[in-house]
Amino acid sequence: MQELRYFDNAATTKICDAALKSYIDTSLNYPGNPSSKHSEGLKAKKKLDETRQGFANILKTKPEQLFFTSGASEAISIVLSSLLWLKRPGRVIFSAIEHEAVLSFAPILKEKGFDVVILKSKGGHVKPEDLENAINQDTKLIAIQAVNNVVGTINDIKALVKVVRKKETEINRKIFFFSDCVQALGKIPLNLTDLDVDGASFSSHKIHGPRGIGLLYLKRGDIQAIAKAGGQEKGVRGGTENLPAIVSFLTALECYEKDSSRVMSINHKLRNMFIENNIKVLSPENDITGYVLTITTPLPSEVLTRMLSDEGYEVSSGSACSNNAKGKSENVIIALGYSPSDAKGTIRISFAPESDEEEAVKLAKLIINKVKEF
Repeated sequence: MQELRYFDNAATTKICDAALKSYIDTSLNYPGNPSSKHSEGLKAKKKLDETRQGFANILKTKPEQLFFTSGASEAISIVLSSLLWLKRPGRVIFSAIEHEAVLSFAPILKEKGFDVVILKSKGGHVKPEDLENAINQDTKLIAIQAVNNVVGTINDIKALVKVVRKKETEINRKIFFFSDCVQALGKIPLNLTDLDVDGASFSSHKIHGPRGIGLLYLKRGDIQAIAKAGGQEKGVRGGTENLPAIVSFLTALECYEKDSSRVMSINHKLRNMFIENNIKVLSPENDITGYVLTITTPLPSEVLTRMLSDEGYEVSSGSACSNNAKGKSENVIIALGYSPSDAKGTIRISFAPESDEEEAVKLAKLIINKVKEF
């Protein structure tokens, strides 16, 4: 794979040099288990606490509200599986375009007696009025992602949370609002205290950090995990903390380029090229991060991705996680309001701060030519 020809950054990113260095340095210099009481253990615990504070400073929250996991999927699982402790099931509300890590819980919760409501998300956004109409007296949890991983749309989480808080006063009971923020981290401003969400998930490998490390935010920290294991992370997530990956994750976040104007410029350039050549663009023009540009062509997505890969360009036919389950990625496209035929030809091009504009233009031209040949 040629580095500058990689355009599947929404699936995963290459670890950056600084993050890799901090991973190696931490591995060598902090061999102790943070739970151990000897000097090396205490040294590791101090480093863990300092790193947690570093995340808290960036995300504008308190360190005791942050819990390290093996990734966003585990963070999501901790929150949603905690519902299974409830003696009385209630209503759970998901948006139709959530990541599969969220939507995969729908059949499990239904089996356990929960009323699962899937909100329409046409165009990639959840409307506050739709959410308000879906909330009833028995609503226990709501999960709505901050940024969609397929088309890059940004939900107004703050406005949606306000709807929930207003409803809480009417029913005189708390409702847990959870937001998958994986595609938002590093790409849009995030102030967790200001957003007022009850929980949020994050992942390292989307922002040039290592794989296998994630972060869970809990406003109150009162989630009852299914298994506490060794009691690490205050019983929210058991297991010895992966200190080298945790430190490396923070390094990656600190290094990640916060100015998205260059990425947005590349996005708009390719968008115009596709439109001028009658290729349908599924990602809206506004209210997007710019890091994702999704199109559809008459060619089946699996065929076109293979063609592009043969030419040295790596893109995705949708969400990488959904690609593991036949039809899942297509279902998200349909939930966005597009046709089944659009879904079958979907190609997702995703950028990183270092993406090369010249190579991006060559990719667009290649796609246009392949479609014309077809």
